[in-house]
Amino acid sequence: MELGSQRRNSRLIKVTLLIMTFWASIPVFWILRDVGRMIFAPIIYFDNGIFFTWLKNTSIFVGSALSISVICCITAGFVLAVLDVPFRRFLLFATLVTMLIPITAMAMPLYVMIDGIGLNDTLLGLILASSFFPFGALLSYLYYTSVLPPDLVGMGRIDGLGDFGIYRYLGIPLSKSLISVVTFFCFVSLWNSYHLPRILLVEPSKSIMSIGIEAFYGQGTTLIAIIMVIPSVLLYLASQKTIARGIFSGAVKE
Repeated sequence: MELGSQRRNSRLIKVTLLIMTFWASIPVFWILRDVGRMIFAPIIYFDNGIFFTWLKNTSIFVGSALSISVICCITAGFVLAVLDVPFRRFLLFATLVTMLIPITAMAMPLYVMIDGIGLNDTLLGLILASSFFPFGALLSYLYYTSVLPPDLVGMGRIDGLGDFGIYRYLGIPLSKSLISVVTFFCFVSLWNSYHLPRILLVEPSKSIMSIGIEAFYGQGTTLIAIIMVIPSVLLYLASQKTIARGIFSGAVKE
């Protein structure tokens, strides 16, 4: 009887606290709404609504480059970890070295390559230049070395699976957590991309959000960083459990 009374009191306290928290937060939501109107209203109507063109270009750029990067990273990591690849150590070392090179140092060579194939000042050229994500390939390699031991691969070959069969029936089903982690880090990198779009895109109608917002608010504005970080934070909050599971997959062995 006493236990039931304590539970009712606890629930009543929780409900009361939730109501009070909601009531106290109403002014805060009101202020944030007005601040949001002051921040976003001018840029939305800037230059006959070019903001929506930037948003469309960014969606195409991030979606396309993200798909290419994730597919290539997962496949490359599987190949390096499972298959008998010549010069594996050299490829891994080259991937690690490439990760250490800042994007500002690679901007000019990428510009020369994209201009050489006639894709300068196009979204396709930016997508191809930004689909290079060596960190995802190295992360995939480390993941597959822990979740796909040689014994499991050998059992698959005994059952008649070839290289593609092992990738399809073993590698892909075991890579759900890996895909979420690589997708998150790659999305953050692409969404916040600035140097390559700044060099490869010239016309304002082909710009993306990071370049357009910088052109509207000016350089060195903290507001630009706040606006650009919002989607990354929302994506992390929506998938934090899956990301954490993917990061720690294979860390503990039975």
